[in-house]
Amino acid sequence: MISEYCRNVIIGSGEGGKYLAWHLAQSGEPTMVIERKYVGGSCPNINCLPTKNEIWSAKVANLVQHASEFGSVTGEASVDMEAVRKRKRAMVDGLIEVHRSRYKASGARLVMGSAKFVGPKSLEVHLVDDEDEIRIDAERVFLNLGTHASIPAVPGLVECDPLTHIELLELSHLPRHLLVVGGGYVGLEFAQALRRFGSKVTILQHGPHLLANQDHDVSEDIQRILVFEGIDVVTSAEIVSVSGRSGAEVKLAIRTPQGELTLVASDVLVAAGRTPNTHGMGLDVAGVELDHRGYIKVNDRLETTAQDIWAIGECAGSPQFTHASLDDFRVIRDNLAGGNRSTRDRLMPSCLFTDPQVAHVGLTEAEAKHKGIAVQVARLPMAAVLRTRTISETQGFMKALIAPEDGRILGFTMVGAEAGEVMAVVQMAMQAGAPYTLLRDAILAHPTMAEGLNSLFSGLEMAVGDGAHQDGSKMWSTTSVHRVEADGVKIFYREAGPKDAPTVLLLHGFPTSSFQYRELIPRLAERYRVIAPDLPGFGFTEIPEKRGYTFTFDALAKTIEAFIDALGLKRYALYVFDYGAPTGLRVAMARPENVTAIVSQNGNAYEEGLGDAWAPIRRYWTTPSSENREAIRKSLNADGMRREYGAGIADTDVLAPEGYTLDAALLARPGNQDIQLDLFLDYANNVKLYPKFHEYFRKWKPPLLAIWGKNDPYFIPPGAEAFKRDIPNAEVRFLDTGHFALETHVNEVAHRMREFLAKAVY
Repeated sequence: MISEYCRNVIIGSGEGGKYLAWHLAQSGEPTMVIERKYVGGSCPNINCLPTKNEIWSAKVANLVQHASEFGSVTGEASVDMEAVRKRKRAMVDGLIEVHRSRYKASGARLVMGSAKFVGPKSLEVHLVDDEDEIRIDAERVFLNLGTHASIPAVPGLVECDPLTHIELLELSHLPRHLLVVGGGYVGLEFAQALRRFGSKVTILQHGPHLLANQDHDVSEDIQRILVFEGIDVVTSAEIVSVSGRSGAEVKLAIRTPQGELTLVASDVLVAAGRTPNTHGMGLDVAGVELDHRGYIKVNDRLETTAQDIWAIGECAGSPQFTHASLDDFRVIRDNLAGGNRSTRDRLMPSCLFTDPQVAHVGLTEAEAKHKGIAVQVARLPMAAVLRTRTISETQGFMKALIAPEDGRILGFTMVGAEAGEVMAVVQMAMQAGAPYTLLRDAILAHPTMAEGLNSLFSGLEMAVGDGAHQDGSKMWSTTSVHRVEADGVKIFYREAGPKDAPTVLLLHGFPTSSFQYRELIPRLAERYRVIAPDLPGFGFTEIPEKRGYTFTFDALAKTIEAFIDALGLKRYALYVFDYGAPTGLRVAMARPENVTAIVSQNGNAYEEGLGDAWAPIRRYWTTPSSENREAIRKSLNADGMRREYGAGIADTDVLAPEGYTLDAALLARPGNQDIQLDLFLDYANNVKLYPKFHEYFRKWKPPLLAIWGKNDPYFIPPGAEAFKRDIPNAEVRFLDTGHFALETHVNEVAHRMREFLAKAVY
């Protein structure tokens, strides 16, 4: 055995280790890297880069399959998996040569072999190319050992010879039916890629949700996308036993909350977590302690329990990302030079390379709630970002968590095309500690994905510092978003204000959602508990297909009654706008004793309030033919929404585009236009019900404020004045604006409401 001495020995040539080796060697320090197999580590060989290489091949296959949607006519297409593998292999081989050249240029010595401690800083290395061993004594040792795929202890699973990501990347044929065990990053990326290549794919997830570390809305959205592509997903799945052989036929006995089932497939991919490569390394001889999971114990400087031994990357429990290992290198590099760099409080981004991508940095909503951190949530569907329309990739959403006290961005998540690139923009603002207004007001190129950040943050109207608005009002610190099951519907709603304060229930109208109240809510929330649901068929309220929902105003009212019960609301003031009026007034008639007051903002209840703009809809009522229906449908597009918002406004430059852009995007969802056409038809029944509304007004005389955009072409001023006929003490205020008064006069509306509610509710 040959004995050698080297000042610095790095075990493992992964990201952090190789950069440390190159840095030390170029600084004039003798440095040796011991690598068992993969020059450059797992990222360029078997993980990150080759995976993304094949994912891109799958993206191309998907584009070819849908080429006709983009105007390209193609013949029958198929996937050559050997060609896919060769393309990936060529990239990997090229990267290996780049790494070898870098080692040579830096002066770091690369030794291919397996190392084991035989003393505190003494190593025996069994060389790969021959049977010789060398003994190396070092002054400093850096452990960059990495991890490998875990195989769960399921009877028969090991014996079936399952695939891991390593074997799957080397397949030159297409699995007929691939079972993916694990719904995390590796499992989802491969599941979608293989499905796009042509395999039948089933994902088995042990927990109740895919992407367990993400918020439920993220996991639900990505699951919906994968299922739409034809991937079967089984959650809360416990694998009881496995028989057969992967690559031929394999059977899995599964236990689920719905019962037991047997799945038969050709291949099994195990993507169920990682295990550190610390076993058999003799770390105990070196005095290096492990935690209960086998990871190396380190402090925030990545120092182990042994003097002059450090650990880098996944084996040290750092996040399992190449960029985390790279930052570990920076921590060690700077501290070796006398610095005081730490791994504490690192802002660590992540990106899942499904299509669309899932990118995240900072806090999730679940983490904020668990830690008791107050946040305001901004959310925007990707369909509202115009770049998505140009590439026909409108799926997903972006959301941000904002600190109410100073407007700092605490977290960002995006499900959407190019999500990783957009996330980097937000991360830079977070690194700088800048408020969200920096991105809200930035001039971002059009049309880009990042441009959506303007719209995302424009939906926020927050107090910074003392919480004062320009109109002198103050706001409750947090507007939060929630979902609740009611009437078989998953109702999305926004809420702010003290739980024990008087409740104000905001009911929106066509074509908008609770988003229209984004600026009104905080202006009321200092004194009131403000709740704004999305009506069924609008916004982000979800209706299961099996529910068989019939879109009428009777149905909307029934659902809102169930929503009120689900929240346990006993007394509340109603703010009704447009469709919110027939919905809310039905609720008020059913539960008159619960309604403390009514604010009607262009929420009509009288025939004289119907303007000439109703003419095409009246024709539809009279003759509900397909011709009349289609005549209305023509206006349910982006141009139509922009015209609706601008009607009656002298200077449309004051209109922010986010409202009508979001409405148009949501209207463009499959089936949504027909929902709206059904409600247009049913509005005739509201007119028939007007006399009942008037009886309710006369009998119960609820305090009522009619605050009206007087230039509204649909609900004209006589409709506001008519309230005084049945409620003599009703207050009527007119604003010089159109139908969407909150878009131009939110301060005045809020001021009048606070005055009115102070008298009516207290």
